[in-house]
Amino acid sequence: MQQTLGFVILSLCGCADGLVPTPIYQSLLWKFSSETALLSYLDTLSTNVIVSPSPDLTDVTDVSQSTFYHAPRSFFSPPNLRWKGPRSTADVGTPEEASRQLIEIGESSVGSWTCTAGGWPSLNPKAHTEIFYVWSGHGSLTDRDGEIHYFGPGDTVIIPKGHTGRWDVLADMHKVWFVHEHDQVEESEPIRVRVIHYQDLVSKQNQVSYGVSKDVVRGNPEIYSNVVYNAGPINVGSWMCTPGCFNIESLDTTIEFHVLEGQFYITHKESGQCSKCMPGDTVALPRGWSGSVDVVETAKKLWTNFYL
Repeated sequence: MQQTLGFVILSLCGCADGLVPTPIYQSLLWKFSSETALLSYLDTLSTNVIVSPSPDLTDVTDVSQSTFYHAPRSFFSPPNLRWKGPRSTADVGTPEEASRQLIEIGESSVGSWTCTAGGWPSLNPKAHTEIFYVWSGHGSLTDRDGEIHYFGPGDTVIIPKGHTGRWDVLADMHKVWFVHEHDQVEESEPIRVRVIHYQDLVSKQNQVSYGVSKDVVRGNPEIYSNVVYNAGPINVGSWMCTPGCFNIESLDTTIEFHVLEGQFYITHKESGQCSKCMPGDTVALPRGWSGSVDVVETAKKLWTNFYL
């Protein structure tokens, strides 16, 4: 692990074979080489993480559908992303970005982003709140006061509106993101990034049972949830449901989610549009949506609600 970290540092800073680093690279090199928390964190990533199935290279999603929006992992596979080129503000490496949006519903949007190794300052306050789930790669976000938050595969990361600090991609990263535009929500200074590790998100001991759905159609689908973030109009958490089928009548909020485990079907009430949801899939249900959820294998998902 020490060897691996050293390689990552040298790759990012470009200072090997006797080359003298600039002060900013030297500062980063010292910080990374002395940060034992990063080593400990990277060691934990090899266990207790559910990895989504490898994506196909075929884009099979029609996002023109109006009842709800469903994208399999293949929709966000690298060949289907739009290349944006090198990040102009980078001060470490030459990070290159690519992205693709699934849908924008009012002040909320869903998409995916990939970036090669490198780093850059984030000096302007973030204009929105972003929630993302890491598919692959490792990175860190630094708060304004220098506190560093490391993350990797299986982690959920929340960047509140107004955050300033720094982005570092330590190993090529791919993520699915949810962005919410909203009025500033007061938070203590400095505004801090939240990182929720996979097991902390989905572990049953962290879930609150809501019992069997009141609108059950078949079986005894018991619902559990774990709210990990609640600020202003935004909620973020995990959801777990045992096998069974239940109805949803006129959602009072937009719900977006990323499937982590299990298998279920969602069917729109009026159109009959039906989608099979599996690990790696991303879905957006607009406010007012009605339909059914049929869980065939105990399912877990990361969700975000947006009330506006």
